[in-house]
Amino acid sequence: MRRTAATTAALAAAALILSACSAGDDTEAAPASSPTAAVEETPEPTPTTTPTPTPEPAQTEEPPTETAEPEPVEVPAALAFSATTVDGQPFDGATIAGQDAVLYFWAPWCTVCRAEAPELPGVASEFEGEATFYGVAGLSPDVAAMQGFVNDTGTQSLTHIADTDGTIYTGFGVSSQTTFAFVNDDGTIEIVRGPLSPDEVRSKTQALIDS
Repeated sequence: MRRTAATTAALAAAALILSACSAGDDTEAAPASSPTAAVEETPEPTPTTTPTPTPEPAQTEEPPTETAEPEPVEVPAALAFSATTVDGQPFDGATIAGQDAVLYFWAPWCTVCRAEAPELPGVASEFEGEATFYGVAGLSPDVAAMQGFVNDTGTQSLTHIADTDGTIYTGFGVSSQTTFAFVNDDGTIEIVRGPLSPDEVRSKTQALIDS
């Protein structure tokens, strides 16, 4: 009877131990919480904007500039003549039109002309490129005498027109020497009886250019 009770007690104790072990095995320890690792965010690269090249404007070809043709020069009636120079060259009076010019009318036998003429080349050179001086030898058919006058007075630098038949004299309304014709580039003509001093010729020529 004691043995049975002891055995029973031992079995009960063993049962309790088994029960405790079983309970310990069923309980799982909660895993230790680990701190969350901080994730470093990599900044996204800023997109670079490539500038769009500005297109160059298309080059347009300009039409060629048309050069206006000069208007024809109106030739005054007094300049509508053809003649020959004292040294034998053909001369067209229309070439004087459209420019300022001074025509000096002289005769080979005129003593006043011989005293006046030598001053003219010097005055003419002062107005080079602005007004052109011409001599008009007339009232004589003697061209050799005209050539002698030019050589004697030293006026070879001027162009001298031989008016052997008086046509040019008549066209300008000149009947005696010495006489000056101041021809404006607009076609108007002023006739001035001579003789004139170099200063008077210079003054009249300057007025012609300025008009």
